[in-house]
Amino acid sequence: MKSPKIWRQLPLSRQLLIAVNSVLLVVVTLFVVIDHRLRIVRHVDQARVALSEEAKTLYEAAVALDGSETRAVQKLVDDVCARMNTMDSPGHHIALQWQGELLQANLHGRASPEMIDAMIASAKDVAMRQPMKQSIVVGSFAGPAGAVYVSEKRSNLISSAREELLRQLSAVVIAGAVATAVVNLMLYLVVTKPMRKLVASLKSVGEGNLDSRTQNLSCRELRYLGDQINVMAERLESSDRDRRLHMAKAREIQQNLRPDVIQIPQLRIDSSFEPADDVGGDYYDVIALNDSQVLICLADVAGHGVPAAMAATLLKAFVCEAAKVTIEPSEILCRVNRQYCEYVVSGHFATMVLVRIDLVERRVVYANAGHEWPFVHRGGLPVERLEAGDLLLGVEVDTEYEQAAIPIRPGMKIVLVSDGVTEAFNPSEEQFGTQRVEQVIASGMNDHANELTKRFEDSLNDFRSGRAAFDDTTLLVVEIL
Repeated sequence: MKSPKIWRQLPLSRQLLIAVNSVLLVVVTLFVVIDHRLRIVRHVDQARVALSEEAKTLYEAAVALDGSETRAVQKLVDDVCARMNTMDSPGHHIALQWQGELLQANLHGRASPEMIDAMIASAKDVAMRQPMKQSIVVGSFAGPAGAVYVSEKRSNLISSAREELLRQLSAVVIAGAVATAVVNLMLYLVVTKPMRKLVASLKSVGEGNLDSRTQNLSCRELRYLGDQINVMAERLESSDRDRRLHMAKAREIQQNLRPDVIQIPQLRIDSSFEPADDVGGDYYDVIALNDSQVLICLADVAGHGVPAAMAATLLKAFVCEAAKVTIEPSEILCRVNRQYCEYVVSGHFATMVLVRIDLVERRVVYANAGHEWPFVHRGGLPVERLEAGDLLLGVEVDTEYEQAAIPIRPGMKIVLVSDGVTEAFNPSEEQFGTQRVEQVIASGMNDHANELTKRFEDSLNDFRSGRAAFDDTTLLVVEIL
């Protein structure tokens, strides 16, 4: 049977405290109840002995009188009852069987045939269906001259036993409070405090502080648990060192796959790349097709991290291979898409834009596979978008891509971005958006490629206000002289 939800949510120290105190409460309650019953029996027995002693004394006093004179005996009984303190002995009553007569004390108004019958029956332990018998305790003494019966109310004895019970309960409550405080303190020192150390160590490891260790725990079981946590942390630290080393090598390899400082006559090209992880899924390249034509490529694989970086590496190989066969961006995309669908896991899509700059024919030819439309700035004209585009890579193997062309104008700048730029967020959950991209380009109208790249980086950093990038951020600026 499962524990109640509320019980499972309690701290271990609280569960132990409740469990221990519950057992103690049951044991103490049983003890108090049994002791109270035994105390009542003991009080009744003591009272019966005392009353029997009193009856014996009265018998001897009555014998010392003229035994045949019942009036003298009656006077003796009344005198004894008159001297009794009602507060000390409430319900006190005396009855005698003397010289064949039944005598009772008349002073307190308790004399009655029922009363003397109940006293005689109680003294002889005779079964009687009489409530009065159950309400009195009787002591007796019998001799040749007769029998003396002395009674007292049972309620007085019970009241006295209850007063003792209350005193005992008060002592138990005080002792229980002290014991609870001591047990709680011990649980805190032995269980709660060490467990908090373990939790703090685990939390620290979970937050990446793998050199965190636990020590100085209170018992063998917790020390064993702490040692296992330390072993786990050491293994995680070792694994993390290996992972960082491998990721550093992977990052270095990925950096080597990107183009070096790009120096092409009549072009200034600059780039900015910021992966969200150690390695990223964005890929860009600049491929010189011949002396007068350059192919600019920017791709973005879905996601980031190692899987996206591996897919981006494949894309570079596919593009370089296709560019050896054809210089048309649309045909290159068709070839790349077929190979991408063949080698990459289904559902791992990618976007790509290809821009071929022909410096002889003075035109820009482009094709787009679901990527962010390139931005074009020509002289003093407003920023334009190259809006031609088709399906993402990796969706359908037989997708046919179209291409379009625009003429080159003096001072033209082409800006390619990944969605890590347009979809960058600030602390207020606002996106950087395409409008801000256009504003940055327009404000850097006279900037060279490297200056415009720096302007973009500053604008993105100011916009994010310290918020980390959630996706790879890539920017490619091409300035046609």
